[in-house]
Amino acid sequence: MNDRIYRIVQRRAELVDKIAAQRDDIAIAFKPIRSTFTLADKGLSGLRYLARHPVLLASSVAIAVAVLPKRWMFVLQGGWAAWRMALAAKRNLENMED
Repeated sequence: MNDRIYRIVQRRAELVDKIAAQRDDIAIAFKPIRSTFTLADKGLSGLRYLARHPVLLASSVAIAVAVLPKRWMFVLQGGWAAWRMALAAKRNLENMED
């Protein structure tokens, strides 16, 4: 029994070392894109914040539209077109799954 336990402990130590090496390899591989992920994470955090505070979002948009109405009409047109394209793509993907 002691021999079996010794082999299990030894195998566990080998696996822990292998996991540590793999963790280091992953850290090295993802180092070039870490800043991109950090930026995306900050963007998602900002979107979550705005989702929790819709009054802040609505008032910001209302102020921006009041200050620069012509620019915002251009942005809204582009946003509307992007929204429609996203819905069409979603419908197409759902139809492909059926």
